[in-house]
Amino acid sequence: MAFAVHRTENTLSLELEGGVTIRQAVDLAARIAEVLDGCASVAIDTGGLQEVDSCILQLLCSLLKTAPALTFHQPSAIFLAAVDRCGLRRELLGGVREGG
Repeated sequence: MAFAVHRTENTLSLELEGGVTIRQAVDLAARIAEVLDGCASVAIDTGGLQEVDSCILQLLCSLLKTAPALTFHQPSAIFLAAVDRCGLRRELLGGVREGG
């Protein structure tokens, strides 16, 4: 499973696990679009992420512009390295440090 999208009453939960790359981008974007409307917040868990590419980071930046509130839980070292490599730490994480 590369990703899982769950919705509670007003929160979208997104789990990114294993490898999430351009191969999953279209499906991930479509799934998020299906359930995002009416959500007050989006919680993203990258703790199990082992591979991510810039396409997915761009999708998350786009989500940041449309979601009322976006938080990351347990960012993996792989995710943090990719965010830093693309220069997106401030945009996506607001300065969250490794292990944060």
